[in-house]
Amino acid sequence: MDKRITPVRLEFQETRTPYSPMFKDVYFQAEQGIEESTYIYLNGTGFSEACKNRPEQKQFTVGEIGFGVGLNFLLSYRHFLEHSKPDQKLTYLSVEKYPIHLEDLVSLYSRFPELSSVSKDLLDQYPVLTPGFHSLSLSGGRVKLILMLGDAHELFPQVELAGNPGIEFWYLDGFAPSRNPDAFQDTIFASLSRISFPNACGASFTTASWVRRSLESLGFKINKRPGFGKKRECMTVLFPTAKPEIQKKSKNAKIIVENPVFLKSGDSIAVIGGGLSGTAIARALANRGFKTTIIEQESIAAHASGNAIGMYNTQLSRLPNPISRYSQLSLMHLIRELKELSIVTKKGILRLEDSGDGADYTEALLTSEYPESFYEKRDEGIFFPECGMLNPKKLCETRAQHPLITIILARAAQVEKQKYGFVLKNEGGSEILRCDHVVYATGASQVRDGFLKHPMLSELPLKSIRGQVIYVEPTSESEKISCALVNSGYITPLAPEITGSRNHCVGATYQAKTVLDDQEKIDSVKLLEEARQKHPAFSDLTEASIQSTRTGYRLSTPDKLPMIGPLYASELTLQNQEWLFLGMGSRGITFSSYGAEILASLMCGEILPVEADLWEHLRSQRFILRKLKKTSAPVKKLG
Repeated sequence: MDKRITPVRLEFQETRTPYSPMFKDVYFQAEQGIEESTYIYLNGTGFSEACKNRPEQKQFTVGEIGFGVGLNFLLSYRHFLEHSKPDQKLTYLSVEKYPIHLEDLVSLYSRFPELSSVSKDLLDQYPVLTPGFHSLSLSGGRVKLILMLGDAHELFPQVELAGNPGIEFWYLDGFAPSRNPDAFQDTIFASLSRISFPNACGASFTTASWVRRSLESLGFKINKRPGFGKKRECMTVLFPTAKPEIQKKSKNAKIIVENPVFLKSGDSIAVIGGGLSGTAIARALANRGFKTTIIEQESIAAHASGNAIGMYNTQLSRLPNPISRYSQLSLMHLIRELKELSIVTKKGILRLEDSGDGADYTEALLTSEYPESFYEKRDEGIFFPECGMLNPKKLCETRAQHPLITIILARAAQVEKQKYGFVLKNEGGSEILRCDHVVYATGASQVRDGFLKHPMLSELPLKSIRGQVIYVEPTSESEKISCALVNSGYITPLAPEITGSRNHCVGATYQAKTVLDDQEKIDSVKLLEEARQKHPAFSDLTEASIQSTRTGYRLSTPDKLPMIGPLYASELTLQNQEWLFLGMGSRGITFSSYGAEILASLMCGEILPVEADLWEHLRSQRFILRKLKKTSAPVKKLG
């Protein structure tokens, strides 16, 4: 996908009825909209009764064409909370090509106080309107909304079920077919069948003859039932038992589809690594109810994740590519996480125009998928009010503060596979922990000294990247700087509430090659010169202005994207119950947030909150696959 989202503005008829000027139709009638949606969709699909009468069912999954103003979601969310058991969960997958501006939703929901118990949760998590999959966690993780922004024709084929058995309840809720025929096309219905539970049930307000014929030609069974209010009829749709076969193009001689062993209730997980990656995945798993233990030698965020301040920012390309796409979705997910965890931040980043790449960056921004409301053009450059700075160590510590997360300070040197699970041992062979699954979220120290003895980890194409920052004292003019200044590097404003000191941070170097004996001094001089050039307020800085330096090593991959998923041997042999979450590079703050949600979803056998095309660039076995594609050897591939 390479198109920006086009949000729409709401208008109102008779004070409370939301109206779309684009489709010239109402979303629902104010006086009976809640009752009508409940009757047609929640009752028509059987979702209402299922929540009440299936205490043994752990997971309910609803799919929807047309999120609209979110009414069906709010009603399903409320009904689920009122009638389900505490150990039951709801996943709600919905698509919307023309989403509503947040301020319009706030205005709409204020007119319906009867929905306030659930509408506030949605408004708090409502995403910046960028294309792709947005995963919103509600009610302590019991309810997950995967809101896909974009064209349904493009997005439903991108859904990866992983271990999920399929969607059981479908709300076919576009506008009237005469006004929005795109929502009722054969191609969409075929895509829905692929990701549906056998005998899934759908419901729609329309009984248009051409819609019925289209569904029946694809094997769906149509049942008419009395409509709501003045409408004579509506319909339910029984999905085919057999899913359509989807032909996947491949250059490989043979593809063997296999799934890993997913987590089951009561399983315990060890996460080796207590930095940004380790704490992010530990939190994502704990939010799903799993006991997780972080194994870290020294303390949480002791190494590269332990800087006093770090940026969360955009990463653009003149044309969207896997890095810019993952960066964008990661940033959006992080913004929601920071709000949920109440992390102290200092917002505002100014991308300076005089950096030598200003023209390219402006061009990239114009072709990017960020809405124009996400940035401001200024004389000095481009200002991003929602990007900013935080203390990475504080973020890690907050993520780890969960009743289901335990921290053990130890150096895991061995992971022994047992008949049931694993035993982790230290260098002396003493047992640290027994667990059912292991997540390797180690940092660059694994590459630098290979402390964890594991033959498959040593085969991974990872490299250590040295990075250095300096902290400089302020000048009378630099104290006036209110936001971070960014181009090839960055300078932070004074932010004692984040750093604990009144110094500017200048960073960061990127050293992938040989490190010299006097590298710290070389980089300090280089960063000092960059600071002088970035802003006149720093023109008089000298080496005496440097108060301290900090060096860290980041773990990176050849394509600069993280490795997410099961561990594989070089011949693509799946190592069950061992997982990778590695290689965030210099983007650990943003990349870890979204990546952890993807990995936790995969480990739990949930619908993946990422497009299949992007997932191909993140999955842990991609480097092995690329290598094998150059040969004629048969290729196994994770399903």
